[in-house]
Amino acid sequence: MKTRFMLGYLILTLSTSLIGCGPAVLPSNTFAGTWTTNLGIVNFVQSGDKVTGIIDGYGGFWNETFSGTISKNGETVFDTELLGGFTLVLDGQGAFKSISPDLSFCGVRGADAELPAGCGFSGKWIATSGFDANEGYLILTQTGGNVTGGIYNSLGEKYQTFNGTVDWGKGWRANGTTSLNGDLSLWINASETGFELIYGDGGNPQKLCAIRDGISSAYLSSYYCEP
Repeated sequence: MKTRFMLGYLILTLSTSLIGCGPAVLPSNTFAGTWTTNLGIVNFVQSGDKVTGIIDGYGGFWNETFSGTISKNGETVFDTELLGGFTLVLDGQGAFKSISPDLSFCGVRGADAELPAGCGFSGKWIATSGFDANEGYLILTQTGGNVTGGIYNSLGEKYQTFNGTVDWGKGWRANGTTSLNGDLSLWINASETGFELIYGDGGNPQKLCAIRDGISSAYLSSYYCEP
């Protein structure tokens, strides 16, 4: 009887120990760890109020180590060769974003994670052109450096799909193909409020573009895109 009691006690103790040895949960107020961002995979190391980031940019273009300091109000100011200076804030829910309206740098915890709507190419985009103010819309999802989604006409009917990868070329873009019209590149602006749709060899006489749902207009390479 005593042996049976000791065996049960041993199993209970072992089970409790194993629960305590599970994966560590990082505090929501730290940058430390791996993040999927709109521009690349970033590994942050944090020591006190000092933060160092190492980014592996999509397409192999932006690979840099940069550092920042957390201020008393929780904002972290970084300086990089490519993007210059910018400030990031944590939302306490496993995501961060830049606070500048002219630069979008955002991300979520984990490697090759799906970005939420409003970060990178993820979300709904309203399409327009120089000939038609209602070309339809796109619904896209960016997971790591991959962008997938559907293209819909003005009646809300999905008529083709898009599959692409994020790269750098006079700004970041998603180069890919559609199921109907062949090659297509989405050239996004730095604030990620809009992008140009460049088909095939780059000819774009209609200035076909799209802006993020809820935005009134977006300045692209040489013109304003408006729904």
